[in-house]
Amino acid sequence: WDGTGLGTDGHIWGAELLWLPDDDRFERLATFAPVPLPGGDVAVLDPRRQIVARWAALGLRPNAAWRRALALSEIEAEIWSRTSTAGVAAPQTHAAGRLFDSVAAALGVAPARVTYEGQSAIRLEGVAARAHRPAPRFGDWWRATEQEGRLVLDWSPLFAHLFERGPPEEDPAPIARALHSALAEAALVMARYGRDRTGCAVVGLTGGVFMNRILHDETTRRLEADGFTVLAHQSVPPNDGGIAVGQAWVAGRRKDI
Repeated sequence: WDGTGLGTDGHIWGAELLWLPDDDRFERLATFAPVPLPGGDVAVLDPRRQIVARWAALGLRPNAAWRRALALSEIEAEIWSRTSTAGVAAPQTHAAGRLFDSVAAALGVAPARVTYEGQSAIRLEGVAARAHRPAPRFGDWWRATEQEGRLVLDWSPLFAHLFERGPPEEDPAPIARALHSALAEAALVMARYGRDRTGCAVVGLTGGVFMNRILHDETTRRLEADGFTVLAHQSVPPNDGGIAVGQAWVAGRRKDI
């Protein structure tokens, strides 16, 4: 799970269950449903665009209360909503990192302008760490469907719930913590799907999102309790610092280089 990864289909990946049956190939078994990213990389620097796009996909427009909370003009909200629904300068992304960005914006945790990689997610993790316990789940936060032989998790219900609740008036820590639990549960559902399809019960947790200690630890606990063997990074970091190592390993296994 990460923030941006170019998939083999030319789209932005980043919430993937990949099966590696041998050294030369992989199969994509599960992912998150794609959502628009208005402005592309600009939306990573301004997570408000992402939450507006999530709501636009549901046919929702930020009301006056939400615009005040997000410091958002009516014109900005309308433009970002329209470009998202029209697919104009709004590439689709599957990334788990963008889910963190969107929730951070809705909870008032994201910075007005992101200045370093993963800032919104890091802030959300810090807020979640303050919670004594997760907030009670207000309904389902995601739904899973099988599409073309692949499990797809759609987080639209979460963003519908957040919109209906309105701007947070209380400490966002319990909801932030609950998001981490929901993501760990989603990872378990994806892994179970993969095990049912392949018989493989060994799972490696990698990608920049798993720098998040709360998510990493809870996901590991859930997987191990369900009988999985979990592989975690030791010498090589799970984020971009490990990419070159992976590239070198793959290149070393290929016979056409």
